[in-house]
Amino acid sequence: MINENSDGFEALNDLSQRQTFGEWLLLEMQRKGLSINALAEKTGITYTGVWNIVKGNTVSPREETRLKLAAALQENVPPQIEEDERQASPIAGYEWADFTPSDLETVPEKAGIYVFYDITDRPVYVGKSVASVRMRVKDHQTRFWFKHPLVVRGAFLAVADADLCNKIEVVLIKFLGKHALLNVKGAVRDLED
Repeated sequence: MINENSDGFEALNDLSQRQTFGEWLLLEMQRKGLSINALAEKTGITYTGVWNIVKGNTVSPREETRLKLAAALQENVPPQIEEDERQASPIAGYEWADFTPSDLETVPEKAGIYVFYDITDRPVYVGKSVASVRMRVKDHQTRFWFKHPLVVRGAFLAVADADLCNKIEVVLIKFLGKHALLNVKGAVRDLED
C-alpha cells in the first residue's frame, strides 16, 4: 500500500509488502530528492552502476555497494530486504552478487566465476579467477567484448577452491554452448588465472 507521508513523498506504508533493494533505493532517492547522478557522486559508484540497481538489472549488488548507497542516503536497509536477498541466493552457502562490469567498484575482489550479460540478458561470456574477479574484469576493459553496449551487467559466484572454480567454468561454457557469444573455440585466453 503506497501512502503519501508527511513530507509529501510516496513511501511504502505496509512493510509486509516485498521490496527489492533497487525498489527501496529508488523510493529513498525520490523521498530525499536525489538523482542517480547525485547519488553516484556521493558514493563513487558510476552512474551506470546506480542506474542498473535502480532499474533492476543488478538485483543482488555486493554488500559493500549496498552499504555505500545506504550511507550516502543516511538510511539503513530494511532488515526484511536484507533477509529476502540472503534467502534468494541461488546457491546456499555461496556468495552471489550482481555487478556492473564498467564500474570496477561494484565488482567483487574474490575468487570465483563470473558471467557477462548483454542488454537482452543473454550470457555473452563466462570467466573465472582463482584470485580476484575484479582484476579479471579490469583486464577485459582492454578487449572489445567488455565494452558497453554489448555487456551491460555481470553476475558473480564466489568459489574459493581453484579446482572447483575451473570445473564450474568449464561446465557453464559447455552448458551454454554456442549461446555464450564470446566463449568460442579459438578465443584469446590468458595463460594465468
